[in-house]
Amino acid sequence: MIASIAVSSLALAQPVGQELAAPPGVGCPDSPAPILVERSLAKELGLAPGERVRLSGAAGSGCEAIVEGVFEPPADPAVLARERPRVWLHLPDLGRISGRIDEVDRFSIAMRAESDTADLRGRLESLMPGAQVFPSWIVAEQSSTTFNVVSRFHRAIALITLTAGGVFLACIMTLKIQERRTHVSALRLAGISRGSLARWVMLESALISGLGGLMGLGIGAIASWLINAFYQRAYDTTLYFSLVTRDTLAVSLVLAVILGFAAGAVATWRLLQADPLVEVGR
Repeated sequence: MIASIAVSSLALAQPVGQELAAPPGVGCPDSPAPILVERSLAKELGLAPGERVRLSGAAGSGCEAIVEGVFEPPADPAVLARERPRVWLHLPDLGRISGRIDEVDRFSIAMRAESDTADLRGRLESLMPGAQVFPSWIVAEQSSTTFNVVSRFHRAIALITLTAGGVFLACIMTLKIQERRTHVSALRLAGISRGSLARWVMLESALISGLGGLMGLGIGAIASWLINAFYQRAYDTTLYFSLVTRDTLAVSLVLAVILGFAAGAVATWRLLQADPLVEVGR
C-alpha cells in the first residue's frame, strides 16, 4: 500500500545537528525507504530516480530514502489548493518515520460488485469504535459541493451569454433583411413568387446564423485554450480549467440557428406583406 502525505508534514530535509528522541517503535527504516516524488517537487529540487534524500519526521531528521520514481498527481480540483507538492511512501515506512505506528486518518476499500456494502459498513464500524464508514459516492458528493455550486453558476452565465448573443444575432438578421426590402420588392414585380423569396431568405438566415455560431465557438475554443495554457502553467498542473464540451457545441449551434431562423421568419413575413410598388417608389 502506498500512502500520500503532504511535504509540509513530512519534509525533505538535510540532517540537523541535534536528533529528536523518537517514541518507542518509531525510527528510521532499516534500509532506505523507497519513495515517489511529485513531478513539480522533483523538478524544483532536481531529483531523479535513484537519488538519495533525507526525510524529517517524528524520528528526527536524517531518515534516508531513495527516489524510486516521479509521479504526476491526478488532475483533481479538490487538491489543487492544498499544500503541495507531495511524496508517497509505503505505509510501514510512513508510520515509523512520522511516529504514528498502526494509525491512519482515512483509507478506502475496493469492493467486488456482488459484495454487501451495508453489511461491511456495519462490521467495520463495530470493529473500530468511533470510525465512520461512507460509500465513495457520499464522500465525492460532500467534497464536491463547492464545485457543484460553481458549476451551476457557470451554467447560468453561459445560458445568459448564449441568450444575449442569440438576441443580438436575431436583431442583426432582422436589420439585414429589412435593408433588402427594395431588392425583394423588385424581384416580386419581376414575377418571382412569395414562396420562393421566403425560402431563399429563410435559407440565407439559417446559413448566416450557423456560420455566426461556428465563429463564436471558434473564438470560445481559442479563449478556452488560452485559459488552460495560462493556469496550467501558473499552478503547474494538468488540470483543465476550461472545457468546450459537446453539449456546449450542440446548444450553441442549435440556439444560433433557431434564433436566426425565427428572426428571419418574422422579418420575411413583414417584408412580404408590404406593397412592392410602394417599396420601389412607384
